[in-house]
Amino acid sequence: MYMAIGRKKLISRKAAGQAITEFALTLPIMLIVAIGLFDIGRAYYSLIVVTNASREGARYLSLNGDDSVSIPAFAGTKEAAMREAEDSFITLSTSDVSITGCVQTDAFPGCDSGTPARVTVTHGYRPVFWAPLDITLTRSTQMMVP
Repeated sequence: MYMAIGRKKLISRKAAGQAITEFALTLPIMLIVAIGLFDIGRAYYSLIVVTNASREGARYLSLNGDDSVSIPAFAGTKEAAMREAEDSFITLSTSDVSITGCVQTDAFPGCDSGTPARVTVTHGYRPVFWAPLDITLTRSTQMMVP
């Protein structure tokens, strides 16, 4: 009886040592996966914010077709896109927002009614874990000027 108890304790110590060793070997892999998922989530969030910023800029331009004659041109449109991104904790500059397709053919200032206006927002995303990697996120939204 004494031998069985002693042997059982010996086996449980070996199992505990094996569990600690397995945990030590798998912990770095689990951390890399967790941080990678965190970075993927941040990148997806940034992509959603960039998409919403381009949509808000296009919406502003479609409602305010005369924004093309402001000084500087399209200042309100760029401000609307930058504000939308800033509300979601992403900072954009005026050079990150570009406007194309706004056509003026008549004597009235601003974009012509019925012409498409496209707002493109670009944002440079840098992951936390993969530091040397730079990802450029670009989204465009096109809306008609009523």
